[in-house]
Amino acid sequence: MTKAVWLCALPYLAMLPQGVVAADNYPSKPIKIVVPYPVGGSSDQRSRQIADKLARVVAQPVIVENRPGASGAIGASAVAKAPPDGYTLIYGTVYDLAINPAMTPTLDYDPVNDFAPITQTVFSYLVLAARPGLGVRSMNELVARARTSPGKLTCGSAGNGTAPHLALEILNRNANIQITHIPFKGSGPLLIDLLGGHLDLGFEVTTGAMPHIRAGKLVPIAVSSPKRLAQLSEVPTMREIGFPELEMTLWGGLLAPARTPAQVIKFLNAELVKIIDSPEIREQWASGGAQAAPSTPEQFAALVQSERMRWASVIKQSGVSLDQ
Repeated sequence: MTKAVWLCALPYLAMLPQGVVAADNYPSKPIKIVVPYPVGGSSDQRSRQIADKLARVVAQPVIVENRPGASGAIGASAVAKAPPDGYTLIYGTVYDLAINPAMTPTLDYDPVNDFAPITQTVFSYLVLAARPGLGVRSMNELVARARTSPGKLTCGSAGNGTAPHLALEILNRNANIQITHIPFKGSGPLLIDLLGGHLDLGFEVTTGAMPHIRAGKLVPIAVSSPKRLAQLSEVPTMREIGFPELEMTLWGGLLAPARTPAQVIKFLNAELVKIIDSPEIREQWASGGAQAAPSTPEQFAALVQSERMRWASVIKQSGVSLDQ
C-alpha cells in the first residue's frame, strides 16, 4: 500500500521545485559559496573563514568559488539563475546588491527579487592609503600635491562603480582636484599593484589594508568610518578632515537564489549566525577594523532594500558614471 501511494505521488513531486523535495535531508551534498570577486579580497577571505566552519557543522564540503567581473555582477547573475535548493549561495556585498543596480539599470538580476537573504555578516569601512614613497601623510598634503600635478597621481579601486570608485570621484569633485582612477577586478589585484609601487593611492577596505599598514608598507590618510577605528586610532575620519560625504559604511552577507525553501534558509541562518557571532570571528574581523553583524533574513532583506535607495541617491548626487 505504501509503495502504491508513493508511485502515485511521484508525478506530483516531479512538478515541485527541486529544493522543496530535498529540503528535509539538507544538506546531503557539497555547498558552494560564490564570491563575485577575485581571490585575496576581504569578501573572499571572510567567505573562506565561514566556509571552513560551516563545513564542520554540516559534515559536507563547503566550496568557495570566485567568479569575478563587472563589479560583482557576473557572479551575482550566475547565482540568481542557480537552482533554489540551498546548494549554491552568494557572498553578496553593497557593490553587487546596492551600487550596481543604481549604476547599471540593465542588470540581468534583481538584488531584491532574485535572492533570498540568509544573514548579514559584517559592517566594514574604507581607508585611503598611499604608497610610502609618495611622501604624502595627510589629506592636506595629498590635495596640495594633486593640485600641482593634475591627473598625474593615480588611485586604484576594486572596479568601476564600486564604493572606492565613488569615493575617489567624490573626493576629486569636492576637493577640486584630479586624481586618475585605475579600476581593478577586485581589491586583491589592487593591493598587489599598490604594494608594488605601481599605484600612488588606493581606496581599500580596512580589512585588506590593515596588515600592510601595520607593516609600514602603506600610509593611511583617512578612514570612512563614523568615528576613529580603535585599530587605527591615529588616523582621522573623513568627516574630521572636512569630507563628510566620504563617510561610507560597507557591508556583506550570504544569500541564496529566490524560492529556496524556507526551512533551508532557517537552517542556514541558525548555523551561520552562530559562526559569525563566535568570539573567534568577532575578534578576527575586529582586528581588521570590521564589525561582525549577524542578522535575521528579514533584517538583512530590509538592509538591502534601504541601501539600494541610499546609494542611488549618492550616485545621482556625485554624477559618477561607469566610464569614468
